[in-house]
Amino acid sequence: MQQTLWGEKLPRRRKKKIIPLPTTAPYAVTDNDCEVLGHTLRAWDLAGCTLCTDCHVNVFCRGCVKVHPLDEHAIHIFCPRHEERTVSA
Repeated sequence: MQQTLWGEKLPRRRKKKIIPLPTTAPYAVTDNDCEVLGHTLRAWDLAGCTLCTDCHVNVFCRGCVKVHPLDEHAIHIFCPRHEERTVSA
């Protein structure tokens, strides 16, 4: 047992049981959500690249960088800074 500066014994701390929460399965509306609804993207990094959280494909912005620096098969989608905005009249 541990002691205080005055020689008094401290009670032992009990370890709490940590019960892991069950992981949930990813929710899918269709068999190919990314093709039908579009990719769910993470935040864009400074190089203009990101990752789809559903299908885990690498995505890059062609306005920020001409080709993806790590994946030659990455798809290109314009980031919010470079996408063309249509003005509704």
